[in-house]
Amino acid sequence: MKKTRAPDLTTERIQVVLETLDGWKGKLTWDMLITVVEKNLGIVYSRFTLSEYPEIANAFSLKKDSLRGGRQGGAAVPRDDRVRAALEQVDRLQVTVARLKQENMLLKEQFVTWAHNAERKGVTITMLNEPLLKPQRDRSKLK
Repeated sequence: MKKTRAPDLTTERIQVVLETLDGWKGKLTWDMLITVVEKNLGIVYSRFTLSEYPEIANAFSLKKDSLRGGRQGGAAVPRDDRVRAALEQVDRLQVTVARLKQENMLLKEQFVTWAHNAERKGVTITMLNEPLLKPQRDRSKLK
């Protein structure tokens, strides 16, 4: 029997995977991530598919690194539920900020590469910064 292909990862689905990684606690493996993503989205994606998206692969690596050297070692857990929830939210937000900084750095590197290659081909930064033309929506209407 032929396996059916999982639907493409949309921007929204990628965001769900990234948020899942941002809030991840404990041991992390691709198989564990695939299982949680299946629970959250109802779709089974392969490790290959998930790791094919740079933002997911980078977030996975960043989270693995942070879990290896994280704050898990012996920190006192507050008894107040509100304080504990606030600390968990701070941890999630710090992970999100670290991931977004990493993504931003990679995008900047990509931009520098593109700008350099464009300049080598005779395309100037001024040309690249020209505003996009507005679509002519009225053109298709019959008068």
